[in-house]
This record gives sequence, C-alpha cells and structure tokens, in this order.
Amino acid sequence: MFLLSLLSQVWGGDTLSQNKYKPDSLNMTLVKRLRLPTPCFALDVSGRYAYLTSLRRIFVVDVSKPESLYREATITTTNMPLGVAVKGRYLYVGHGYKGLSVFNISNPNTASEIYTLKLPDTTMEVLLRGNYLYVTVGDSGFAIVSISNPRRPRLVSLTKTGGFTRGITVKGRYAYIAAGRDGLKIYDISNPRRPRLIGQAPTRGFAISVDVEGGVAYVALGRKGVQLFDISDPSSPKEIRWAKGPGSALNVRAINKLIFVAFGDGGVSVVDPFRKMEVARYRPPIYKGDYVFDIVVKGDYIYAASRKGMVVYRFLK
Repeated sequence: MFLLSLLSQVWGGDTLSQNKYKPDSLNMTLVKRLRLPTPCFALDVSGRYAYLTSLRRIFVVDVSKPESLYREATITTTNMPLGVAVKGRYLYVGHGYKGLSVFNISNPNTASEIYTLKLPDTTMEVLLRGNYLYVTVGDSGFAIVSISNPRRPRLVSLTKTGGFTRGITVKGRYAYIAAGRDGLKIYDISNPRRPRLIGQAPTRGFAISVDVEGGVAYVALGRKGVQLFDISDPSSPKEIRWAKGPGSALNVRAINKLIFVAFGDGGVSVVDPFRKMEVARYRPPIYKGDYVFDIVVKGDYIYAASRKGMVVYRFLK
C-alpha cells in the first residue's frame, strides 16, 4: 500500500511473474485456512471469536487457537450483512438495506436479532469508538449512532458527503471518510450532532477504505492502489505519494508505522512506507481461489475474510 518511488521489483512484474501454482511469501506464513460454504466479505475479532459476514449469514469462528480454527456457529440474517462490530455481548451489523441491526451473542449458538435501526441507504462499515458507532451509508453519507443503551442504538446524526461513502475511521475529534469518487473527506465530529466538513482531497481512484496513523491518511483505491495524504493540517490534506500493488487494494490498516493491505487476489502485503519497501507478503497460488476482502491485525496474526472462507497468517517481524 505505496510510494511513487518504490522499486519496481517490489510490486512490479518480477513479483507477479511467480509460478501461479505456488505461494509467494516473504516474512509471512499461512497459519490456517478454514473453508466456509459461502464467501466472506468483512470481519471483526473479539475475544476468542471472529465474526465474518457472508450471504445472509454471519459465521462465528473460534480463533482461540489460530492453527486450528473451528466454526462455532452460523447466524442467519434477513438481509446482506456488510460490516460488523462487537462490544460485549452485542454484535452490531451493517445489515444492507435493512439498517443497523443488533444481535445478542451471549451464546453464539442461539444468537438472535433484538433490534434494527432503520437507515436510508445501504448500511455497510460499522466502526466502534467508545459509546458511539460510526456507520457508512452509501449515497446517504455516514451516521453517528449512540449505543449508551447497547440494546437500542439511537441515531445522533446523518451526514451526506456528496459521494458514495464506503469507508470510515475516527481519530480524536476527526472522522476520515473514503467517499468513493469524491475522494477523502475530513469532518470535525467534536459535536456528534453536527459533524462539520473541514478538509477534503481528490483521490486517484474510487476511495474504498481509509485508516490514519501519525498524521498520515492511507486510502485504499481498489486497482488504483493506495494513496497517502499528509493530514497534519486536517483542513488541508496534501498527497504525499501513491502506488499500485499486486491486486485490488480493498482494505488498509495502519499499525506501528506499517501498512497492512487486503489486496484481493493479490493476497496480503505489509509495507513500510517510510523505508520505501514491502516487508512481508503472502500471495496464494491461483488454484486456491483466495480473494482477500478484509483483514484484522491482532499482534503477529492477520485474520482475513476471503472468497473461500477465513484465512489466518502470521507476520514474522
């Protein structure tokens, strides 16, 4: 996920000319692949369980031993779940056209939907920060939702961004929005009832996902790669650099000055953008059919939602 000046052999033709029937790895190992009956698009990991969205269902996977994953339960949903966040015994689900749904997961095998907050468009990413959820709602922008009563979320505000809002992250008083063709947008959310647009910047492609660390915003742009912005002044974000990767950049996580990227059929990469080098990768052989949509990083482990199910990698630091 990245610099215009990255050496071509990092993500260029030399890397992609690998034998398609063998994995291409660097400082990353495959720990376990759990085949699931339908594709998985997003996930959250909390305690001993991972929750993976799929086609009108959510798979609950026991990850207490990453080398021996076990499907604990399958939760049936009434619409397409696109995003999930866990707090305590409640699972908050971006429930497609249905809205934001709450499931009681005290016992995953008997999980039940207990409430749905209607929202005006496709409900997708769900981000938890304290007693608030930040929810992307496609063409309707993003919603800030209070979960002071965790069983019955309450809409605090709904803000249109002008673009198709797919990704969001929150740092301090600011929300950073991946707003599709409208690029990167930054809102002051110190008053959650009235978010205020304070900065924006065009992106080189359709903005899908965003993360922020150390005064830099990282925006995933699908086949266009990842774009970096200096946001030390949130009112005036400035492009630092941009580069493509081995596949479609669908999700980006910035942790300890490294960037972890879900690259679709290009697998998973870890890049040090400041040293201008890829430090780890795992690209599966073609016949495995892995297509990585989303990742969560916990310590040395990278948990991935894939077209074929769930994959766990270990980053060899």
